[in-house]
Amino acid sequence: MLVGVDASRVTRAQRTGTENYSLHVLRELLAHDQRNAYRLYLSQPLPDGLLPLGPRMTTKLIRLPRLWTQLGLSTEMVISPPDVLFVPSHVLPLVTPWRSVVVVYDVGHRFFPRAHGVLEWLYVEWAIRRHVRIATRLLTISESSKRDLVRLYAADPSRIDVAYPAVDECFKPAASTDVARVRARYGLHESYVLHLGTIKPRKNLPRLIRAFGRARLPRDTQLVLGGMATSGASRVERAIVEAGLDKRVRRLAYVPDQDLAALYSGAGCVAIVSLYEGFGMPALEALACGAPLVASDRGSLPEIVGDAGALIDPLDVRSIARGLERAFDDPSLRALGPCRAAGFDWPSAARVTQRALMKAFRPDAGILPRSPTRSAAS
Repeated sequence: MLVGVDASRVTRAQRTGTENYSLHVLRELLAHDQRNAYRLYLSQPLPDGLLPLGPRMTTKLIRLPRLWTQLGLSTEMVISPPDVLFVPSHVLPLVTPWRSVVVVYDVGHRFFPRAHGVLEWLYVEWAIRRHVRIATRLLTISESSKRDLVRLYAADPSRIDVAYPAVDECFKPAASTDVARVRARYGLHESYVLHLGTIKPRKNLPRLIRAFGRARLPRDTQLVLGGMATSGASRVERAIVEAGLDKRVRRLAYVPDQDLAALYSGAGCVAIVSLYEGFGMPALEALACGAPLVASDRGSLPEIVGDAGALIDPLDVRSIARGLERAFDDPSLRALGPCRAAGFDWPSAARVTQRALMKAFRPDAGILPRSPTRSAAS
C-alpha cells in the first residue's frame, strides 16, 4: 500500500499542537511500519534529521505559495494518486483519491463560536462536514471528540478511531535545582497555582481567579497565568481586580519549552478548568511532571486525568476552590501523575493510525472504497 501524506505542516519552524501531533505520529510510522510505502507531500524541503529516512519513503515537493492544498495537492491527486491519502493536520484537498483518512481534532468552534471570525467559523464547519461525508475513515484524539462528531455531525462511529496524543520525553519531574532556577527567572514564590494555555473564554479563567481567592491555601501562594492572550483577556483582568488579587497573580505571556517541565514540577498544583477541551495537552504535561492536577469534568479532561487528579465542576467556583485545596493537601496526587501519563505514548497513536490506514485500504476490512471526488460539491 502506498500512503500519501500531507506533510506540509510538519516542516514549519514553529509548530502548533496539531502540527507536533502530526510530526510525532509520522516519525513513528516511518520508523516502524515495514509493510507500507509513504510518499510525503511537502511545501518546503525536508530539514535534515526531522524524519527517519528509508527506502519506503519518498517525497514530492509542491512549490506553490498560495492554494497549496486545493490546487497543488489536488493536482497531484489527479496525476498520481496514492492508495490512501492521510491528512493529519489540515483539510482534504478538493480532489481526493478513492480512499482517505483525516484527523479531526475537536469541534470547539461549535461550543464557542464567538472565538472565531465568521469566515473562519464557516470554513472550519464546512471542512468538518466534508470530512465526515467523504473521508473513508476519521481519526480523532479523544473519545469525547468522537462522541461530538457522532452527535453533532451524525458521523458513523464505526468509521472513527481514537489515537491519543502523548507528551515529549522532556516532560518529567524536574530536579530541585531546575525548579529553583525557573522560580528565580520568573519571580515566583515557592507556592503557586499554575495555569498554562492561551487566554480565551473557554479556559474559564475568571472562575479560576475567584476560586483561587476563596481557597484556603498557603498564605503566600501565587496564581500564575501563562499563555498568550486572545479574546477574553479583558474579562480576566477585570476578574483579578474585582477579586483584589492583583498582587497575587503573576502573568507569564510566553514560556520557552526548556522551562516548562520545571515550571510544572514546582507548582503546588496545575489548574485546567476549561469549559471545553478536545484533548488538553497541558493537563497531560502536568501529570507527566508529577504536578498535582485540578481539572474540569467536561470534555476530554476526565479521560486524561482518570483518578490521578482532582476533577471539579468548572461552572461552580466552590467546586474549583475545593479542588485546589485537595491538590495542595493530597500528596498522593503528585505520585499518581507520571504513571497515568505513561499510558499515553506515540507508538500507540501510530499503531491506531496504521490500522485506520489499512482499514481504509482493504475492502475486506469492512470499509468499501468510495468513488473518486473531483469537487467539493460532488
